Amino acid sequence: MTDLDETTTLPDLIATYYLTSIDEVTEHLRAANQLGLGVRVRSYLEPEEESDSLTERWEVELLTGSPVQEDEPAEQPGEADPLT
Repeated sequence: MTDLDETTTLPDLIATYYLTSIDEVTEHLRAANQLGLGVRVRSYLEPEEESDSLTERWEVELLTGSPVQEDEPAEQPGEADPLT
């Protein structure tokens, strides 16, 4: 007999999308939700080719399941780990 906690695996990556607008990100998140897929979203700044300004971009990873472990509570906004 095996313990269920020992057989828990991280979700597999299905695809990664690099998007240029928040509307595209929203569309991908809605589609993933309807399909029951997990997502991981990251934003980053990319320099413009012909100017000194920066443009916000998004990376959306589609996963086979949720990237958050159920036994680990999600960090609440404004919470920080106390220094010891």
